[in-house]
Amino acid sequence: MSFSPRTSGPPQRFAGLTRWLANLIAHRTGVLVTLALVVAASALYVTVTRRNLDSEVLDLLPAQFPSVQGLKIFNNEFSQARQMVFAFVADEGHQDDIEPFKEHFMAELKQQPWVVRTFDRIPLETDDGLKEVQRLVPVLLLNLPPDQFKDAMKLLEPQAIQERLARLRDTLTGDSIRSQIEVQVDPLGLFSRAMKPFGESSAMDQGSSLTSPDGLLQLALIITNQPGLGPRECQAVMDQLNAFKARMLAEWTGYKPKVLVTGRTAYVAEISRSMDHDGIMSSTLSILIVSGLFYLAFRRFLPLVAICLILGLSALSALAMGMLVFRNLNMIAIGFCSILVGLGVDFSLLLFGRYLQARRAGDDHARAVFVSVRDIGAAVFYVVVTTAIGFMALSFSKSSGFAQLGTLVAFGVAFAGLYMTLFLFMFFKRVRPATGTDFLLAGATRYVESVFRRPAPLLAVSGTILGIAALIALLPVVPLEFDTNPRSLEPKRSQASIALRTIADKLNQEADPVTIVIDARDPQTFHDRWEKLTDDLSAAQKAGEIKRFSTPVALALSPGRFAENRTYLQGIDLGAVTRNVRATLDQNGFDPNAFESVFGILQQLDAQKHQTGLPDWSQLFPQSSSWWFFIDRYFSDRPTRAVGFVYPDHPLRTEAEQKQLLELIHRSDPDAIVTGWSFTLFDLIPWAEGELVTFTTGVGITILVLLWIVYRRLSLWLIHASALLFSMLGMIASLKLMHLPINLLNALAFPLVLAIGVDYGIQFLVVSRREGDLKENLANVLKPLSICGLATVAGFAVLIPAQNPALSGLGVVCTTGVVWCVLSTFFYMVPAFALLQRRRAARPVADAIVRV
Repeated sequence: MSFSPRTSGPPQRFAGLTRWLANLIAHRTGVLVTLALVVAASALYVTVTRRNLDSEVLDLLPAQFPSVQGLKIFNNEFSQARQMVFAFVADEGHQDDIEPFKEHFMAELKQQPWVVRTFDRIPLETDDGLKEVQRLVPVLLLNLPPDQFKDAMKLLEPQAIQERLARLRDTLTGDSIRSQIEVQVDPLGLFSRAMKPFGESSAMDQGSSLTSPDGLLQLALIITNQPGLGPRECQAVMDQLNAFKARMLAEWTGYKPKVLVTGRTAYVAEISRSMDHDGIMSSTLSILIVSGLFYLAFRRFLPLVAICLILGLSALSALAMGMLVFRNLNMIAIGFCSILVGLGVDFSLLLFGRYLQARRAGDDHARAVFVSVRDIGAAVFYVVVTTAIGFMALSFSKSSGFAQLGTLVAFGVAFAGLYMTLFLFMFFKRVRPATGTDFLLAGATRYVESVFRRPAPLLAVSGTILGIAALIALLPVVPLEFDTNPRSLEPKRSQASIALRTIADKLNQEADPVTIVIDARDPQTFHDRWEKLTDDLSAAQKAGEIKRFSTPVALALSPGRFAENRTYLQGIDLGAVTRNVRATLDQNGFDPNAFESVFGILQQLDAQKHQTGLPDWSQLFPQSSSWWFFIDRYFSDRPTRAVGFVYPDHPLRTEAEQKQLLELIHRSDPDAIVTGWSFTLFDLIPWAEGELVTFTTGVGITILVLLWIVYRRLSLWLIHASALLFSMLGMIASLKLMHLPINLLNALAFPLVLAIGVDYGIQFLVVSRREGDLKENLANVLKPLSICGLATVAGFAVLIPAQNPALSGLGVVCTTGVVWCVLSTFFYMVPAFALLQRRRAARPVADAIVRV
């Protein structure tokens, strides 16, 4: 059965270009090799010199939400990013065995060159901590409200000093441990007045503990000096830490508790390593599967080598272009650039399949190149345009990571189409058609023959199945689930996640708190905003609106208070106070030399009389002080940017509860940024749902418009458009029935399914315009399409066993979508196309010419 094409190849105006391009490809191999080397060298130079790679996972989230901006600020500008938490966990009955091992472990860890400071005791419980906090007393006193400062200074009056020291002397004659501590720490009462803001109105954390109630878990923290927060730096620190842990456990001869480690460094190291492992595993399996399928189909390896080299050149060129276009290129976007591999392989298989068909017909190499470029080149161009435009639409997703992904894939597909057309054929000069039986081509031919004889039954069956799937997808009986939980990014066996859950369970910790970020223009505004917010949160706590809260108000220094209190301080003769304290100590039988900390506080207060400005936090404690853990919990490197934490009465469950809490905070401080993972999820879920519908609809409409421009025939356009729609609905129906949730990463399957549907369906346009027997041409297209489909399905299926749940989920969703694309192409489009041709054949001979 033969039909005359409307045109034999490309439009006449492009015929000259096709002949010139085919001549260049067939006869100018040296020029092409030189061009390929120049392109590779240029792209390699750009990637080596630019090195503007970024590993920020949060760039995948939409930046328009203040909650997302707050997450980025907290993640990047607070030193907790370099903090790691150790959990020492013992078995039942070994509570007392943890302490000796922990002391030895932390003492050795403190000596490591990559450790800046350690924290395994509450500072007030250590001698060093008590000595260091004495430096803070004058600062905190001067930061008190003026009336409270004046009241505190009354403690320095001679009668007050005499009465207090006499009372302490009398209580020391008994067994009062509290009095002994009071004599050592706060003999004048200034310390308790200075620390008062820490205990008022739930201003600082309550219930924080380094030991679990059952004594089976103890915590310790460290800060490392890792130079950066990227994956490689985190992996290097974890390698050092794991080696140290293994050595400590091997050397310890007593009871050995479990040592668990968590923190951002541990998470990043595990996630990046799991992605490296998954990438190597999936790449290796994909190459093996594609190689096996290619050899099965064509019995040749040299073209496969060519395909791999050209795909590598395409990816390198896309990466170089991305580095030139974007100031910082997200590594996650680079990882998903593998999407272009599937389409690139399709281009190569179709070009090579058409080349072999021409060689079997008796054409020489040059003629076969011309025929392949003429018949397949147009399809490659159409697929590149529609796919690139579809993925470029990701630029409007309000996520810089997705925008970069879309741009890179668009670049990659364009380069793959161009390079496959230019460079693939120079590997074919010695290729000869296979002399044996091509069972795949024979099977495709028999399938085409049977479908063209009776297309209606197969079309009815496939249409019924697709219709049922569409109903399942559209009806709300089975809901489509959405999951934006950040734990979906964790490896399945994440040791850092296990450690965090163990700590939370043992210490009975709540879910992650809501974080409040305040960034003020000056210290006074900074202090005033935190003071007002703290007062309002205290009122909300008393009203039962929140469970508790924690703010840095006690450490937010007020220039106004300092100035007023210093003025008042100038009227006090601290030299006379010092002499009176020394005399009173002698009078009550105390050794003045044992109270050097008291004289140090008085000396610092005297030095503050004529000071201006605010003290420098960095000078208050040595770098190794454990008090920095307390300060760094709240403050970033900028002194006027800090965070506070609010613990709701129960974990947030609905968007209404999130909005209610947001309104509570913004009533007090409208400019505060409210964030936290659980809090942010309620912004991301509606965004993900809306973007999924809007983006998929927008891309779909764009592709359909472009296909209409390409086809310009309603019948073929309807077949292709309906196949795309059924593929999408079939994928959604499968996701519903298998209860597979949509998250921020596997949502990428939707534009990918559209791109693959365009790629497969466009071949019917090529077949309808190709000279020769229609069924033979269609069989020669279905053979490489079947290999392409199997290779693409296998390529995504190898992601399913990945350690990273997000990557595994992407593999499941993409595999499902590609399967629907392949099925709709072979069992819906083919019989629909055959039925269309049968109806044309039944017309008068004059109308039997196929016009597209």
